[in-house]
Amino acid sequence: MDNWSFGARDALDILVVAVIVYFALRMIRGTRAVQMLIGLAIVVAAYFLARHFGLFTVEWIFGQFFSAFIIILVVLFQHEIRRALVRVAFNPLVASETSAKALAYMLMESAGSLVERGWGGLIVVERETGLRHLYDTGVEMDAPLSPDIVQAFFCPDAPMHDGAIIVRQNEQGGRIRAARVILPLAQAKDVAGSFGTRHRAAVGLTEETDALVIVVSEERRDIHLVQEGRIGEALDGAQLYDRLMRCFQPDIDHHSVIVMMKRSDARK
Repeated sequence: MDNWSFGARDALDILVVAVIVYFALRMIRGTRAVQMLIGLAIVVAAYFLARHFGLFTVEWIFGQFFSAFIIILVVLFQHEIRRALVRVAFNPLVASETSAKALAYMLMESAGSLVERGWGGLIVVERETGLRHLYDTGVEMDAPLSPDIVQAFFCPDAPMHDGAIIVRQNEQGGRIRAARVILPLAQAKDVAGSFGTRHRAAVGLTEETDALVIVVSEERRDIHLVQEGRIGEALDGAQLYDRLMRCFQPDIDHHSVIVMMKRSDARK
């Protein structure tokens, strides 16, 4: 203990480890990885208990298990590892509050127009994780985001109504960067039976990236916002705007704007 010292390098070492652990826990929060991590913790605890009580056979079995521990971790957490690596493709676009409001409003209006017509739709909002690799599965473009254009894409008689459109935020609000995009599907067991292929596609993409996906169902005529692999409850226009703004600008209170929108709808 007399030779023990703590310097700036040690502080930096601890800080880096703390940041890595923080972001790792943040990434797996609310996912199935949490249950798997708890299961691994129980296995480790059982191993040390076996060593403490001299259960040699049990200790040997766990020893064989831990000899391939790295491979086991990769297999169990392959989805989370893939998601972390995908996020390396960081999109540096940082939007202002004004552009976030414009984007949220257009998304709300576009989704609402599809509900009114009884058409289904799948609108992907690209965020920090780049989605350029998905553009090749559809038709790349650069079109303004508006309800009329979104209706033109998802009209049942339109040639590009299948698949999703990808929207990227810019200083004016948002632009449609690709249409008829094929999204990765989640496993059927991960999505309730009452939801269809669009919802599975939304869950599949948001499990791997930080994208937001707005799903409009033509059968139920409702709107769902899918984020981090979870399907939220059915939303009306004002609720969708609120959820989007909370994602775009989480540190700002948007309650007053929502109240004004609901009053405006009530007058209509």
